[in-house]
Amino acid sequence: MYQSKSYCRNVLLKFIVCYGLIILCCHSKLANSEAVTVGGDNRWSDGFDFISWAQSFNFTVGDVLVFSYTKGTHNVYDVSKAAYQSCDTSNGVNAKYDSGSDRVELTEARQYWFICTVNSHCKLGMKFGINVADTGASATSNTTSTTASFNPDQGNSASATHTTSSGFYGLLVLAAWNLLQS
Repeated sequence: MYQSKSYCRNVLLKFIVCYGLIILCCHSKLANSEAVTVGGDNRWSDGFDFISWAQSFNFTVGDVLVFSYTKGTHNVYDVSKAAYQSCDTSNGVNAKYDSGSDRVELTEARQYWFICTVNSHCKLGMKFGINVADTGASATSNTTSTTASFNPDQGNSASATHTTSSGFYGLLVLAAWNLLQS
C-alpha cells in the first residue's frame, strides 16, 4: 500500500510539472512581450527626437508601443515607408489612432513607420521607424538601415528580456526532464 501511495504521488508530481511547463511554453510569448512608452518621459509630443529614441531599442513581435498624448493635440498613423518619408497620408495608411493613450501591438516581423498628421508635426520630426524582428530572431540578426540615421540595432535591447526568458525556460525543461527520469 505504501508503495502505491508513493507511486501515485510521483505520477501526480510529474503531471503537475509537465502541465506547468505546457502552460509556460504556451504563454511565453505573452510573458516576453514588452510595453514601451514612445518617447519615454517626453511621451508622443512635438519637439522630440523620436528617430534617436527608436534607435535605443530592438523590438520583437509581441512588444507593444504605448503612445501617450493629450487627445486632440496629436495622433498616430502606422504608414508605409513612402508615406513616412513624404508625410503624405493620401496613400499607405495601415492604421490610425487618436485616443491619447494608444497601444500598438507589433504583431509581425517587418518595418513599422509611425507619424503624427496633426498640422506639420510629421514634417517637423514627429515620426520614427522601427524594424521588428521575429521572436525567435537574435537581437543582432537584423541589420536594416534606412533614412535619417534609422538603425534599429543600436543601443539597449527590448529583446534582452526574450533571451533571458528563453534561457530560463531551457533550464526549467532540463529540471523537469531530470525529475521525470527519477
